[in-house]
Amino acid sequence: MRATILSFDGSKGVLSANGVQRPFDLTRWKSDKPPVAGQSVEFILDGEQVVSVSLVDNAALAQEKAGELANKGSAFAKATYAVAGRDVAVAYGIFAILGLFADVIRNIPVTLPGIVNGVSYANLEGGSFNGGFGLILVLLAILSIGVPVFWHHKAAPLAYCAPLLIVIIGYYNLYSGVSSVADFVGTFSSNAGSHVFTDVFQLITLWAWLTIAVALYLAVVGFRRYKANKIIPS
Repeated sequence: MRATILSFDGSKGVLSANGVQRPFDLTRWKSDKPPVAGQSVEFILDGEQVVSVSLVDNAALAQEKAGELANKGSAFAKATYAVAGRDVAVAYGIFAILGLFADVIRNIPVTLPGIVNGVSYANLEGGSFNGGFGLILVLLAILSIGVPVFWHHKAAPLAYCAPLLIVIIGYYNLYSGVSSVADFVGTFSSNAGSHVFTDVFQLITLWAWLTIAVALYLAVVGFRRYKANKIIPS
């Protein structure tokens, strides 16, 4: 049986297992390392008396924790899929892949987190263009699929609008950056400055347009479910 050492004074100690405390002494200890309060142990009972206590290996503990996390993750994924439905789950999956890995502009390694951060030479030179705060916001938008699982409210499906909100922020920042470049180029040639927006528009990748379309789809689904007052039962 599994237990935790509550205390040990050098010769005697107390175990806690399932809320029950049991005394043991050092003669029952079966591991090379001495017992320490807080350690996880395995013990054997003979009636009500502890006859054997051994330390649980750290590798075994880590494996158990990993198993627990995997089980919780699987349960969350199943609950999320059940609430969201196949269409929303697939759309979120596409948004996650494209948003995190697809370039927004051809021949420039800038993804959605990059334009959310804002287009600047400082970001590019610092090597954090596609990371940082922009990446956190995109990840939060992806995780918004789970909001209706925890928040049982008619407005919960509006969380599906989060990807579109992040896309709007990103492309507004891209627009602002391109505007700055156009203004700068326009100081030398008004004709060249006016073509900057056209050139950038033509360089936007198919994957970027698909990301926008998926975000729009999720927002529409979220709004329709909200209008339909689809309350998720607790």
